[in-house]
Amino acid sequence: MPRHTHLAMIVVLLFSAVAHRESIASDQTYRYEARMAVLNAGILTLDFSRRGEDYEFLGGFQTSRAMNKYYTWNGLFASKGAWQDGKPQTEAYLTLSKSSDDGYKVTIYGPKETRRMRKASEPFETIPTPQGVDLIAALFLSPDCFNGPKVHDGEDDYEIKLLKRRARDVSATLRYYSGPGIQCDYQVRDNKGRKRRIQIVLAEINGNTVAVAASINIPLLPDPAFRLLMADAMSSESAEKSTATAAARL
Repeated sequence: MPRHTHLAMIVVLLFSAVAHRESIASDQTYRYEARMAVLNAGILTLDFSRRGEDYEFLGGFQTSRAMNKYYTWNGLFASKGAWQDGKPQTEAYLTLSKSSDDGYKVTIYGPKETRRMRKASEPFETIPTPQGVDLIAALFLSPDCFNGPKVHDGEDDYEIKLLKRRARDVSATLRYYSGPGIQCDYQVRDNKGRKRRIQIVLAEINGNTVAVAASINIPLLPDPAFRLLMADAMSSESAEKSTATAAARL
C-alpha cells in the first residue's frame, strides 16, 4: 500500500475516534497561538467535549512557516477518558505526527497495550504502555492544578510535581483572554532525568475550566519560554479548517 494511502486511512480512523458526539452536552473549541521569543511558532487547536464525567477531545498542531526553518512538527491527536476524583483517566489516546527528527509516527495508546508505527511501510510494534494520564487533558483541561504523579504523550511518561498554586489576574490584548485565573507551576522530569518547568494558567471559559496560557522552560534558547495564549472559543467551521490544515501537512 502506498505510504500516503496508508497514512490517509490512519487519519480517517483518528477522526472517527471522536467524530460521533451526539450525546455530548458541551462542545467547545479553543485555539492557541504558540510563540518562541518573538517568533510565531505555530497554532494549536483543541476541540473538547464533555458529558458528565466522560470527556473526548480532538486536537491539531502545526508549526508556522517561520518555525519550519528551524524545526517542524505537525500532528493530530485524540483522546477519550473519564474524570475520577477530579483527575482525568485516559481510556484511549491516538497521535499521528510528522517532525524534523522523527519523520512520520503513529501511536495508539490503550491501558493494556500501546502500539507504535514509525514508518507507513512497516507494521505496528507493541511498546511499553506509559504510566499516568495524557498530558493535554491533565494540564489543559483539568478543573484545577493537576497534582501528578505522572503524565504521558502516548509514548513516553513523565514525572510531574505541582510546585505552587496561586490566584493570578491575566492582562492581555483583546486578542487573548484577560481576567481572573489560577496559575499552576510544575516541574516535569523525563525518563532520562531531564527536568523542565511548566507554568499553566487556568480560567473558566463558557462554563469549562481550561488553560488560557502556558509556558515551558526550554534550555539553551534565547527566550526559554514557549507560550500558548488562547484567543477565544472558535466556531466549529474555523476549528475544522485549522485541524484540516494540520492533517494536510502530514
